[in-house]
Amino acid sequence: MKFVYKDQAQRSLLVIFLLFFCLIAIKAHDLTVVKGQIKDSKEILFISAYHSDTRYTSENIAEFIDTYRNLGGNCSVVIENMNCMGLDEAQRWPRRMKRLLDKHPHVAMIVLLGGEAWNSFLKLNDPEYNKVPVMFAMASRNGFLIPNDSISLTDYEPQSVDMYEQMHSVNVKMAIASNHNVIKNIELIRTLYPKNNHLAILTDNTYYGLAHYAYVKKELKKVSGIHPIYIDGRKKSLDQAVEALHGVPHNSVLLLAMWKIDSLNISYVNNAATAFQFVQPHIPVFSLTGTGMGHWAIGGYMPHIEGIGRRLGFKAYEVLDKKEVKAPEMITLRNEYRFDDQKIKEFKINSSLLPKNSILINHIPPFFVVYKKEIETLFLVFITLVLGLVTSLYYYFKMKALKNNMASLNEELRHDKAKLEKSEADLRHAKELAEEANLMKSAFVSNMSHEIRTPLNAIVGFTSLLVENDCATEEQKEYAKIIQTNSDLLLQLISDVLDISRLESGRLKFNYEIRDLAATLSDMVVQTQRLSQEKQVAIATSFSDESLIIETDPLRLQQIVINLVNNALKFTPPGGKITIGFEKDIEDKCVLISVTDTGRGIPAEKHQDVFKRFEKLDEFIQGTGLGLSICKLTINYMGGDIWIDRAYTDGARFVFSHPFTQADRKA
Repeated sequence: MKFVYKDQAQRSLLVIFLLFFCLIAIKAHDLTVVKGQIKDSKEILFISAYHSDTRYTSENIAEFIDTYRNLGGNCSVVIENMNCMGLDEAQRWPRRMKRLLDKHPHVAMIVLLGGEAWNSFLKLNDPEYNKVPVMFAMASRNGFLIPNDSISLTDYEPQSVDMYEQMHSVNVKMAIASNHNVIKNIELIRTLYPKNNHLAILTDNTYYGLAHYAYVKKELKKVSGIHPIYIDGRKKSLDQAVEALHGVPHNSVLLLAMWKIDSLNISYVNNAATAFQFVQPHIPVFSLTGTGMGHWAIGGYMPHIEGIGRRLGFKAYEVLDKKEVKAPEMITLRNEYRFDDQKIKEFKINSSLLPKNSILINHIPPFFVVYKKEIETLFLVFITLVLGLVTSLYYYFKMKALKNNMASLNEELRHDKAKLEKSEADLRHAKELAEEANLMKSAFVSNMSHEIRTPLNAIVGFTSLLVENDCATEEQKEYAKIIQTNSDLLLQLISDVLDISRLESGRLKFNYEIRDLAATLSDMVVQTQRLSQEKQVAIATSFSDESLIIETDPLRLQQIVINLVNNALKFTPPGGKITIGFEKDIEDKCVLISVTDTGRGIPAEKHQDVFKRFEKLDEFIQGTGLGLSICKLTINYMGGDIWIDRAYTDGARFVFSHPFTQADRKA
């Protein structure tokens, strides 16, 4: 922000105000330090026992910063190094820790990395910093307490202690430590090398070296049959350690704890392993801490050290930014079996003896596994080419054979075409002859029926006179009645045959008129009263409307309904009932006319057969079997259809549709 001043007086007043504000801030800060409390601090202080540029340390710090920033943490991170080396300067480590802490008196949290940093902070036992939230990481739970300055660490025999038990006086929020399991490694060595009972333990001249020395010595008291040989870096240079390793018995196994600094305070990274390997190339080496993995050690049971920085980042965010108050988290890293696959093969170790879920490093997969995708691709390409070649050859020879047969096939096709054309002409001529014969047959049947009806009508007429003649005896009347009944049946048969013939030949004419359907059906009921009274069957009507005007052929409609009624009378016992009804179907533009009886009904499997010609349900009941067939043909010509209502079960119900007008007829 930029300010513009009008005169010098304003600038003077502003300077006085700023000086006054600074004095107040400094006074408040001093009061805070006097009380031994740190308020409104914004720094997280990392104190590393080793130089922070080492890969393991820098990776954990970077992981912490990324996690903390991604969560939204607001504190800055400050990193200090103790640069710890050999045990000769161990008594000076607490003073280094004190100087670093005094350099940052207002931190919000302290993060200690490495056993030297842990030990130095705990040895200070400063009430002022014991109240600051602190986190411990990158060290082993199995450590020792640095003795007073008067004690030489060269011949010091420390007692292995659990470092978690030494943290009761500090404000610990989280501690993440490894727990090296000597017993598991001894069991592993006995499994793989049951005859090797000499165990050489290699430790260096560092805090970790002495801590592992004390811990291994403590744990070996729990097992028997093991002869330990301690190669102690506090007392031996690299050359002396190499010579000591050269003198171990042939049935020995080397347990590697740490070798970084020797008694001459010379620092080694990996070059020391070359010297040890050169003097004893065939001795099996197992790692307690992970040191030597990938180039020297066969394997071992060692801590899994990943994800430490991320856990610390989460915890710092909870404590400093979310202000959560929780019990201290004392985490022990899990251990895992890890082996160098190349060393397993070099020492010819049976892989089936390795513990389950073991992790293999330096594993070089077989050629076919490494290039599996490329080999599969080449194989698929090869197979594709072979299949393409086979397919090409197949179609080549096939096309060649087809070409050779093409001429003969074309000739055969031409010959077959000529035969088909001749057959088509013959079939067309046969069809014309059949249609002509069918028309002649229909005309013959129609003419014969007409000619037969003429004398039959005379027989029926005179038979009626005989029946009504009062002078005839009862026996004569009975004979005459029999003649009349059979004459009527014969006349009906001839009429049915004539109707079928006319319908098939298209000679039956339909005369459409506008009629009231309700009145027309009521007249039909009156016409059937005589026969229904003889059968003792009641005939009634059931209309949805009192009047319905339709366009129909009244003679053909009467023929359909009378046929259905007569059919119902045949199968309805005395005392039964026949109902004629209709209802409108607005959607289909038609009226549904029904004839319902209370007779014995029609089986479901016979519903379609009853409309076939000469089909009779009961051979002992008189009739031609043409009535329902005539009804169906007639209704179809009038634009409707007929069917049996399957839902009705108290007898039989025939339903047929009739369009309201001829314009409503369906195609």
